[in-house]
Amino acid sequence: MNKLVIVGAQWGDEGKGKIVDLLSKDYEMAARYQGGNNAGHTVIVNGKKHILHLIPTGMLHSHTKGVIAQGMVIDLEVLNKELKDLAEIDVLSRLIISDRAHVILPYHKIIDGLFEKKSNIGTTLKGIGPTYMMKYARKGIRIIDLKDEGIFHDRLEENLEFTKDICRLYNEEFSLDKNKIIDEVFGLFEPIKNNIYNAFKSIQNANSVVFEGAQGVMLDIDIGTYPYVTSSNSSTLGLSNGTGLHPKFFKDANFVGVSKAYTTRVGSGPFPTELTDDIGQALRDYGHEYGSTTGRPRRCGWLDLMALRYAKDTNGFDEIIITKLDVLDNFDEIKVCIAYEDFDDFPASLSSMKSLKPVYKTLKGWKTNTKALKDKKLLPKEALNYIYFIEDYLNIKVSMLSTGPEREDYLYL
Repeated sequence: MNKLVIVGAQWGDEGKGKIVDLLSKDYEMAARYQGGNNAGHTVIVNGKKHILHLIPTGMLHSHTKGVIAQGMVIDLEVLNKELKDLAEIDVLSRLIISDRAHVILPYHKIIDGLFEKKSNIGTTLKGIGPTYMMKYARKGIRIIDLKDEGIFHDRLEENLEFTKDICRLYNEEFSLDKNKIIDEVFGLFEPIKNNIYNAFKSIQNANSVVFEGAQGVMLDIDIGTYPYVTSSNSSTLGLSNGTGLHPKFFKDANFVGVSKAYTTRVGSGPFPTELTDDIGQALRDYGHEYGSTTGRPRRCGWLDLMALRYAKDTNGFDEIIITKLDVLDNFDEIKVCIAYEDFDDFPASLSSMKSLKPVYKTLKGWKTNTKALKDKKLLPKEALNYIYFIEDYLNIKVSMLSTGPEREDYLYL
């Protein structure tokens, strides 16, 4: 079996959606293994923009089957809307939903909002974290439980009481109606009830699979900038538990990290190379750096090679794909973080992360348009030098550049 794993190598928003879409054209199946609709994968095909939150991005190819694997959490309302938006390419007939995936329900969003008032983590308030929280507390409701109304009703009642207790602690009103939730959930379940399968068996029987991560390595619940992270293993660490496939299954897979030519982050948390000056604003403007899910302006900074090396080392990347190189076309000089003062690696301590002081290497800019270039020979010498510098530092090849938002805007190196 041909296996490809594509993971964001920074704090998310690296352009993974376009890369998954581009590379999955040669694959039978695309499987997403973690996260929920807090992800937004943007792909532009023939001038039309698609923003996918739950549907695997590879499904934009009409021959590719898609898997929403067991490590994901599913908002049924969002899923139904995406299916309607993609009706013209008939996604529903090619979609496999794991029977073990957990369902996001209205009380998860209430809990999310209450927690965010206190913590200010920067969550999308879509109920993702509380759904995972209740999964590990053994209070979760899985897709398969919607086929057993007795289990569903009992667990729903228990969870509503739990949510009511939390609201009381926060001095907030509780106004959810159990019967209304039941009617809405089963109404949303009806269109997809025949798409529920043992998903890992479906993956095992495929000839070729792209495994698609959401968010990025530095937002991983275990190895990211904790606690300013997402609620799942958004790195390659999530492959086995997110799919139900044993680690040996992935031994011959090709692991690809996707990184911007600079660095961005949405929400709160450590960001060593953040620029709050005119250069940071220029990166935001040139790169149109606003979240596809939330619309929030992204924090911007120079490429952090220390963080990128940490991502490579913890994920076993075989190659790196660099996106948005064209955003750097306008700069006379380009800086790259090559070290931190007083630290040899990316630290675990939050206070240490917040105090990191980057050491920069300054490289000459190219001041030439690289947008939509498709031939390596047309790249300016300085742009190639920038790529070679990244390769030498990471001791890994940059295999491809994305040079614009369209599906066809790329070149192989």
